[in-house]
Amino acid sequence: MTEKQQYLLKLFREIDEMCKKHNLRYVMAGGSLIGVARNEGFIPWDDDVDIYMPRDDWNKLVELSDQVLPPNRAFQCVDVDRSYTNTFPRYASTDTCAIHRHQIIGKDKAGEIIDVLTLDPIPDDDREYEKYRTHLMIYSDLINIAVVYGNRYEVPVHLYLKYLFSYLFLGKERTLKKLEKIMFSYKEEECSRYAMRWGGCPFLFDKDMMFPVKYGRFEGVDVMIPNKVSDYLIWHYGDEWSYIPPHGERESHDAVECHHMNYEEFRKEYMPKLDTFRLRKDAVFRKLYYMATAKRSHRLIRKRQELLGEVTAQDLMNRLEQKKVSLEALLEKRDFHTLNRIFGDYFRVQLSADFIGREEFVHIYNFYHPVLIDIKEEVFMAAMLTLLYSEKVSKAYRMLRVREKLQGLSPAMEALLQDILTFRSGACHYEFGENRPAEWEMDQLLEKYPDNPSFLKFKIRFLMERAKKEKPSEEAEEFLSHCLELFPEDGYFLKYKGDLLWLRGKCREALEVYAAVRSKTTNGMTQLELDKFLKEHKMSAMGTCKSLVEKGKVQEAVELAALWKELLPEDESIDGYFCQMKLEGLNRPEEIREFLKDIKEKLLQGKSEKTGKLKIENMVYLDICAYGAEKLGFSGKLAKLGTELLYTEDMQKLEELLSQALEQESKEECKPAAFLIAGDILYKQGKTREAFSYYRKALKKDAPEYVRIEGADRVLKDLKDGSSYIRSFGRKQDLTEFLDAWLGKYESLEEITELLKAIV
Repeated sequence: MTEKQQYLLKLFREIDEMCKKHNLRYVMAGGSLIGVARNEGFIPWDDDVDIYMPRDDWNKLVELSDQVLPPNRAFQCVDVDRSYTNTFPRYASTDTCAIHRHQIIGKDKAGEIIDVLTLDPIPDDDREYEKYRTHLMIYSDLINIAVVYGNRYEVPVHLYLKYLFSYLFLGKERTLKKLEKIMFSYKEEECSRYAMRWGGCPFLFDKDMMFPVKYGRFEGVDVMIPNKVSDYLIWHYGDEWSYIPPHGERESHDAVECHHMNYEEFRKEYMPKLDTFRLRKDAVFRKLYYMATAKRSHRLIRKRQELLGEVTAQDLMNRLEQKKVSLEALLEKRDFHTLNRIFGDYFRVQLSADFIGREEFVHIYNFYHPVLIDIKEEVFMAAMLTLLYSEKVSKAYRMLRVREKLQGLSPAMEALLQDILTFRSGACHYEFGENRPAEWEMDQLLEKYPDNPSFLKFKIRFLMERAKKEKPSEEAEEFLSHCLELFPEDGYFLKYKGDLLWLRGKCREALEVYAAVRSKTTNGMTQLELDKFLKEHKMSAMGTCKSLVEKGKVQEAVELAALWKELLPEDESIDGYFCQMKLEGLNRPEEIREFLKDIKEKLLQGKSEKTGKLKIENMVYLDICAYGAEKLGFSGKLAKLGTELLYTEDMQKLEELLSQALEQESKEECKPAAFLIAGDILYKQGKTREAFSYYRKALKKDAPEYVRIEGADRVLKDLKDGSSYIRSFGRKQDLTEFLDAWLGKYESLEEITELLKAIV
């Protein structure tokens, strides 16, 4: 967990506790809900927390603010604080600095936040929703000058001007209250839907998708989650929500963060340099321009999309004509690998957000006004089947709905749409623990699509759950064998192969299969199940490693630890055990020193940017560094001091370490090593001359070899760096002062010669 995530978790736990204490509802949403379902915590790259809360519950929470708010916290919403610059509320810290773009010239609180997206009740009549949406866009454009909202829905510019003039001449308070009266007039008990109040896209949800709440785990806390989690996630993210995206597609948010001051102090530095009047004026004109030109702009974009669609359709027909095998033959052979290649460019264009949109800020207009590439019915149907067999069920569903709206569906397409709805129904039953109807629906689908990977994966889950409870697993083994014949490299099925091996007591074989799973699936649910299972057994495995070392079987211990490192690559404790086992197997001093360089880097990578302290998960490397130093020859006390020195920055603490090192000087066998450690401490304090006087003492002829080698590193590095500086700048400037500082650490040139002889 990153430092930002740790702070956001603290904020979230505060609001979670308030809600539970006062019986208020919320649900985890967006990427945070994926984190609950896929990681039981934060997505590793996520940098915010999103929750949904019914408007009435939020209003009650705000009313309780005097009773529930901890110090340096605030509830933010525009109907309470007119300087706030967003349509949805937030729970904010007031003693930090995280300024988002729309807050740059604002006066609102701009610290770290939890986004609370309110759910406004909406009647079933779509005209009421469109009325709500129109006024919400105007409301958003008035309070947030940084973003243009209304052009996405082609809000009439004259309507925006009406409220803008009211805002300018009758006042902000009066104008916003008028809009709020229109938008928030519906009562929850009279409505079956919610609109999630986000300025760019006020999404619509059926109330039973959200409530009554269920509970999931998020970083060790039981949190409220939607009643229909899978329905929500598939709607919002498609089938791909459970898969871990590649690095280039991992989204995060932009904010100006400053760790050592709050937002008020930071604003005082830059606000006087900004012409806020001009920025606001330019923003208003920009909004007017975009709203006035929205229709024309959308027409031009539509024309461009239609031209691209024609080219794509022609290219697809050319590909099909050039194929030696007909489309019908490919479908009969179920050669969806080839079909995927044929439809590749068509999918890239037709499934893009520019063509079918997405219910998010940028592409919401395209979602309501999709473009359908005109291709023959049989070709379209083949494309949909290819999506179905490529585990892109939600994309096939979206395309069928677009076709239904724009051109109508053939009987075959209608049947496919119903099959997809059956699949979704099965997923919903499974989520509610209703396994029998869920499995029955999956069996019906497998009769029609016997080799569909999505349906096979659902079916094997039921069989494996029974196998784990009832032990005999012939049915599961037979079905899994069939699945692996079809998809031998699919990590989802391989994970279950490992489970069956484990049930039979073949644990080492199972672990090797699990290691292969890591590289053969990005399915986050599979990875989470694997993590949970392995973490139950990791301590036992590490105990086995220690036992093997005690029996002198070091290489076996290293191999076992390496396998577990592959199984749990993110687990610092496993990496620590692996490093310990590897260190046990090293005996040559040069190998130990090289190994310790890597360990020291890992140790220092775990230092907090804010506090300079080591993160708890990196503490495991401290003992390894100390043990490695002991293997080189340092006493236990000096090895510990040398390791502590690596991450200590506090001057007073360094003085204490120096005192402890010099205490060891009285022990004759420790004297050279104590001089070396004392030199390192003084060098870190910036006392270079004193440090090198101790290095010279450490490099006497009677010093142990390990001390001479370590001391030699310091001296040779210093001589090399100084020589490089002279070569670079010796002809350009007077280096007398540099030479005095550099060579002044040594008493004479003769002493340097003697030192080099001692090193050699």
